[in-house]
Amino acid sequence: MLVIIDKSQYLIEKLMSLHRRLLSAVLLAIISLATSISIGFAETKEHYLTLDSDGSQSFASLVQQAEDLAALSIAQEFQENPGLTEVTMIITADRSRQLIPVLRSRGARNQWQKDSRIEQWTRYFADAKLLLGFREGNISPANSWPSQTINLPAPSRWASRQNDPGFRDD
Repeated sequence: MLVIIDKSQYLIEKLMSLHRRLLSAVLLAIISLATSISIGFAETKEHYLTLDSDGSQSFASLVQQAEDLAALSIAQEFQENPGLTEVTMIITADRSRQLIPVLRSRGARNQWQKDSRIEQWTRYFADAKLLLGFREGNISPANSWPSQTINLPAPSRWASRQNDPGFRDD
């Protein structure tokens, strides 16, 4: 009789263990599904907009025009699409049918509502000035006005060399 009771307890323990595993698997599946659904509701959008750069304006005014276009477009996207959580605007300049990226602005709705100053959400492409043909000594009558200085980050070639495993600074 003692052997039957031991076997019964053993079977009950196995069933309880199986029950716990099954319950935890079901809970894990429900949590996973709920997480994927909430991620699915987060909507992001990316737009490419192009400005015409005919050389009759300064680089500073081109960048200002690109910032204004990005800010206006981001605000318009958030207003038109209430489910949108993040917008990325990439502004390019067209010069002789070559598209050169000038800036990229990325804003999340909650951050944009707190502070919509475009400069803090924007990455400027430092080589755009050179690629678009703007040079320091090359001033045409159309852009001979004193231009505003724009602090663009320098190309990061030096930093990328320092991160190279073969880089040595002896």
